[in-house]
Amino acid sequence: MKLTNRTIASTALAAAVLLMTVSRGDSQPPAPAVTGQGGGRGGFGRGGVPFDFADNEGWQSLFDGQTMNGWDGDPRFWSVKDGAIYVNPTCEKPTGTIYAVWKNGAPADFALKYELKGTVGINGGMQFRSYMTADSNVEFRYPPRAGRGGGGRGPAGQGAAGQGAGGRGAPVAGAAAAGGRGGGRGPACANPGTPPSASERAHWDMFGPQADFDGNNNFSGMFYEQGGRGIISLPGHVILAEAGKPVVQLSTLADKATLDSWFKKEDYNQFLIVAKGNTTSIYMNGHLVTLFIDNDPNYFRAAGKIGLEVEATGEQWARNIWLKRL
Repeated sequence: MKLTNRTIASTALAAAVLLMTVSRGDSQPPAPAVTGQGGGRGGFGRGGVPFDFADNEGWQSLFDGQTMNGWDGDPRFWSVKDGAIYVNPTCEKPTGTIYAVWKNGAPADFALKYELKGTVGINGGMQFRSYMTADSNVEFRYPPRAGRGGGGRGPAGQGAAGQGAGGRGAPVAGAAAAGGRGGGRGPACANPGTPPSASERAHWDMFGPQADFDGNNNFSGMFYEQGGRGIISLPGHVILAEAGKPVVQLSTLADKATLDSWFKKEDYNQFLIVAKGNTTSIYMNGHLVTLFIDNDPNYFRAAGKIGLEVEATGEQWARNIWLKRL
């Protein structure tokens, strides 16, 4: 059978959703056989039962909605506001790139769902399978970043040559000229502050994969790699990475206009990350926006820590953070 882009994308989406039904001790018992239209069991003959973001049975809560219990971040910046983990970098009180780290595990295969809201200038995201750069006991680290780059150039046609340099490469249409992935440094102010020094940030610094987020929706839902390949690909693609080869775009999932139609500007957006083996699927508001197959052993991480990241300026809220180990 000839594999068209539609076939590849449909197969990848079906595989990622089916992974949600596979878990260890926290799984639900098998559903009884259901017959009727479609002729399948449990609705599978009709494409499966729709995913219910609000159904938390079998999931582990990572945030209690009231305190930073279980999370570790610079208390000068991270707090809880309106039932969410909150951070607000400003010109007067800049943060640089900072993290709030979940302290209670380093999941391997998992599903992680959460909601993020941000004002226009903000850029951040959710780290996963990541490691603390200050931890001397980490067994697998990314290769040294001489000149950065490291192969993270993304598929041809995305203007991504040089974007492997930590995501600070060629501007993306719609992004502020000065900001790279951060979406701009924000408006000037009369009393610009100084961000924390490298030594002050070091305790919380993370390297590893991230499901990106920004208030302008230039990068929301893309697979970004802190400390490694940077921007692998902009959102809206099925991507394959192999050692020593250019990143390959297997299929297009959505164009920029479609991605923008799915995004809720300055409101909460629902994200779901499904990481199973070498494949990571990232969903935004019920739509698959990135599928990344990482077969590059120089960078692929099979397990690691979870954390929130922020940079640029603006407000960011994160709430309803739930984990299911697969």
